[in-house]
Amino acid sequence: MGEAPTSPRLLRRRIVKRPRLLRALNDSTAQVKLLIAGPGYGKTTLLEQWAAEEGRAVGWYRAQYSSADVAVLARGVVDALRDVVPGVGHRLVERLLVSSDPNGEAELLAEMLLDELRGWPDNGTLVLDDYQYIAESASSESFIGVIATHAPVRVVLAGRVRPSWVRRRSILYGDVLEISQAALAMTSEESAEVLVDGRPELASGLAALADGWPAVIGLAAMTPDVTELDADLPETLYEFFAEEVYRGLDPRVAEGLRLLASLPVVDRGVAEAVLGSEMSMRVCDEGLSLGIVDERNDLLEFHPVAIAFLGKHVGEDQAEQLDTASRVALDIYETRCDWDSCFALVRGRRRLDGEVARLLEICLDELLVGSRLATLERWVAHAQARAVDAPIIAVATAEIDLRHGRHLSALTIARSLLATDHGDARHPDRVWAIAAKAAHAGSLEEEALKYYERLRRNSANEHVQREAMWGELMCLAALERSEAHDLLGELESTASLGDARDQVRMADKRLSLGFRFGFINQLAEARRVAELVPQIADPIVRCSFRSMFAWALVLGAYYHEALSQATALSEDAAEYRVDLALSYGHATAAAALAGLRRFDDADARLQLAAAEARRIHDDNGEQNAYSIRMRLLVQSGHVAEACASEPPDLSRALKSMRGEVFSSRALALATIGRLDEATSLARQAVAETGGIEANQLAAVALAICAVKSRNPEQRVLSDQLVARAFEAGAVDPIVSGYRGNLDLLSVLLAGGSTREPTVFLLRRAGDEQLAAKIGPSSTELVDPIARLSAREREIHGLICQGLTNRAIAKLLYISEATVKVHVQHVFDKLGIRSRTALALNAATRDSGSAKFSSRD
Repeated sequence: MGEAPTSPRLLRRRIVKRPRLLRALNDSTAQVKLLIAGPGYGKTTLLEQWAAEEGRAVGWYRAQYSSADVAVLARGVVDALRDVVPGVGHRLVERLLVSSDPNGEAELLAEMLLDELRGWPDNGTLVLDDYQYIAESASSESFIGVIATHAPVRVVLAGRVRPSWVRRRSILYGDVLEISQAALAMTSEESAEVLVDGRPELASGLAALADGWPAVIGLAAMTPDVTELDADLPETLYEFFAEEVYRGLDPRVAEGLRLLASLPVVDRGVAEAVLGSEMSMRVCDEGLSLGIVDERNDLLEFHPVAIAFLGKHVGEDQAEQLDTASRVALDIYETRCDWDSCFALVRGRRRLDGEVARLLEICLDELLVGSRLATLERWVAHAQARAVDAPIIAVATAEIDLRHGRHLSALTIARSLLATDHGDARHPDRVWAIAAKAAHAGSLEEEALKYYERLRRNSANEHVQREAMWGELMCLAALERSEAHDLLGELESTASLGDARDQVRMADKRLSLGFRFGFINQLAEARRVAELVPQIADPIVRCSFRSMFAWALVLGAYYHEALSQATALSEDAAEYRVDLALSYGHATAAAALAGLRRFDDADARLQLAAAEARRIHDDNGEQNAYSIRMRLLVQSGHVAEACASEPPDLSRALKSMRGEVFSSRALALATIGRLDEATSLARQAVAETGGIEANQLAAVALAICAVKSRNPEQRVLSDQLVARAFEAGAVDPIVSGYRGNLDLLSVLLAGGSTREPTVFLLRRAGDEQLAAKIGPSSTELVDPIARLSAREREIHGLICQGLTNRAIAKLLYISEATVKVHVQHVFDKLGIRSRTALALNAATRDSGSAKFSSRD
């Protein structure tokens, strides 16, 4: 009877310092230092030794599979940086809460850190370990590249691949230090130090055979009884020694290590749940002592080559054990809301494919709130690749599409889900909300309204119901439906005066309804509410209000104030990636710049507005940019170019925007003299919409046509135009009209009822020089006394004192006949026909001046 094979004797792992590598790291002044090699070259161990040296402040980020999601990477890097500079990264974290696409904003997010890192200490270093996971995502690499190349932060990076943002020239010129795999390989001296308790006489040969691979040499040191090598390549040498170590383990310990190595994340709690209390302690201690496992930050980390080796020892008969261990671990990860570990586990087990849908049901909101779109996309792609058929997969896909601006795709998925029983029954609120938002973003307001109404009626959640009401109001206003006023009243009755968000939204919608129904009488309220905007955390609410407020200011010809608000809107929209608002921020700024006569700047902003609208397929934004450009060209004297500009497609345009395009083009046609076409288009605009802007522009175009054709109705039209413009709070269209048509301005200044408000508008718009071109100054128009000559003003004063013509002639040493001529001129210029009326007028003026002085 033969003897049973004996288990090999095992020694504990021996870790040695490698002074030559530590010196290389310390001696280099490079801002970026790289350790690039495959697994098993001691990169992490070397960095831990280096980081522990006295006087060094280190922030450490260990990359994982989830680091390909910039939302995960950014938060992790911020936490690491805070170990060196507490509190850094506040703006970035805030931005992540509202970002619709962190991977698409990778460089922007990184740039948010730059200012906060200017105080980075000289002894501070950011360590990025396992960089290969970051390198799987171009966006994640871009994020790190900005920090490493633009921030004053020393970066030490370890991984299996060189970063794409590192150029060979940087390495050549010493701007970047790279310690390569060849340098990380052990020398024969280092091998001998590791093998001191084993076979130091083999150090030189073993180092040569293994190409200095530390993983092989470390295993060889743990198996001192091996005298003959049955391999001659590094990979086969590792297999050979690993097999010896495995044979030296207690079978129950080996089995425990296999089970734990199959899990994505292991700590003492997971190990105990899988193996039991007593066995888990034994397995963990044995694995740690042999170097198969490292314990870092309360996690038990298996070396990558050890995971691969242990996986080869899993047989068919052990599949059930693995399945049981996986489900135990999955329950723990789920309880901890560790969704990355859940996904990593499910991804590696075909038997768990069905769990993807169940997990998505639980964590979809959390992933969306955390802006983890890249992670969500990976989950969905995995589910689709494994043919997982569940409504939640479609719901998640629609949510992703909606946030990426693929509105038609999101709407199509939502329509499909709503056409089936399970779509409405299992995810009612979510699917209706997706459908409503996607339809609204695609300018399908009737369809969006239907979805919002259904969401409001059927949701049991009061918050969802109120949000649906806001959506309904938005659609009703866009459709110019009178029910919008009732709904606004209902929202007003339940609004909280202690809620800044409610107040800002209310002011926003009041302005919006005013634009659609032909009046702006809430500008004073909007100015008051504007001070609450910085308190609002939601950038969409901020941008929406600023868009409405800035445009109301443009229509009121308060151009400086409008430009300030439009600039804030553009900056907020850009920083928080509220893409839909970007085009309108640029367009409103362009209108304000045109009002300030900065026509070249206005044109540049309009080009940006049109480009942004095209980028996100926003037809309304393109139409808006066209309409404003027509007015800009008229004001700047390029009316022929305006008339030659092809109108945008209006087949799916809102009524208000169709009217604005028609009336803006009518203004250009009237200015160039194509009066019949201008009249026709202006009337089409009025028939199309009750919107304030279209109607006022149409009224301006019709007034210009009447002036140019010498129509007897020109005075009536001009009177109505000015009265309605000031009543409605929309005088900017008149500015656009008279700047391109001085004959219209002449008529407005000549009319008794239009003269004074037109002078007010000239002053508000900074156009007083235009009045001077066609006649008296604005001061003379408002105050006729200013038109009197020096002698006439002198005589006017004496008349008001009650002096007769003879007394005046005697006092001024002129003839009485000359006095009579001057008196007649005074009467003519002041429009007064008697001395009594003149005296009363002067008394009224003096009384008004006294009152004004007393108020001062």
